[in-house]
Amino acid sequence: MSITSPVPVLRSSNGDQLRFDGDALVLHRKTEEVRIPLLAIDHIHCQGRALTIELAGPSGTVSAVHRVDDVSEAAATLFADAVTPLLPERPEGADGSKLVTTRAVTESRREGDKRRLRVWGTAVVLVYAGLGAAVAAHGVWTFAFLILVLGPLGVGLTAIGADMVRLQYRSWYLRRHGVTVEAKRVGEARVLGGAFGTFVYTDMHGMDRSVYVKSRAATVQVAYHPSRPGTVTEYGTRSSRAGDSVAALCFLAFGLLVDATVIGVAIGSFQGAYPGY
Repeated sequence: MSITSPVPVLRSSNGDQLRFDGDALVLHRKTEEVRIPLLAIDHIHCQGRALTIELAGPSGTVSAVHRVDDVSEAAATLFADAVTPLLPERPEGADGSKLVTTRAVTESRREGDKRRLRVWGTAVVLVYAGLGAAVAAHGVWTFAFLILVLGPLGVGLTAIGADMVRLQYRSWYLRRHGVTVEAKRVGEARVLGGAFGTFVYTDMHGMDRSVYVKSRAATVQVAYHPSRPGTVTEYGTRSSRAGDSVAALCFLAFGLLVDATVIGVAIGSFQGAYPGY
């Protein structure tokens, strides 16, 4: 007879997951897995739909924290109530952050992204193939071919533009609400065929993390999320940020224009607006 743990698994809306694993808590994110021994924890508390794990630290220092947002309020309360009595006694002045271990999971995320890209790409092609066939059935063969070619192109441009806008918003958010530190250049790397510098920064838990920045400088400023230190952005210059924002909006606007044109042509074909084709 198996006995399941009464401690619930917390799942956030962005895919983060916190679970109890015997003598530790395991926080799984898209880019990393953080193992937090119970011995490293000072206390756990929840506020609404957020649960915060505060680590033990020497007196007079700011305690490191790990936070999971946007989870079930009832589950967070039950999680805190179930784990708190299990926290062991520890030596006075112990530094819990030194007991925490982090494992990068970038490869599994990359494979998952590729798999999702293939699924969505196939779905888009099938949808526009069906739309092109429907237009061809109305006798508008020229526009059927254009829909088949331009439809997936428009969706691709829109997706790229939307992702660029998302990254610009994340960069804006991290610069205002994140932790800004210096990152040192340690080498070179090629990402998507482009040459980037590999820079290393140290987060608030004392862990070294790498980030790719298109810069030849010896050091750059980066800002990372306080509860997700692996989420990071280059601080950059105002002109470079403005250029990136304009490029993102242009990609998104052009993609939406192509989408609107394709849909308009399809509707016009169904309504017989192009009798000469």
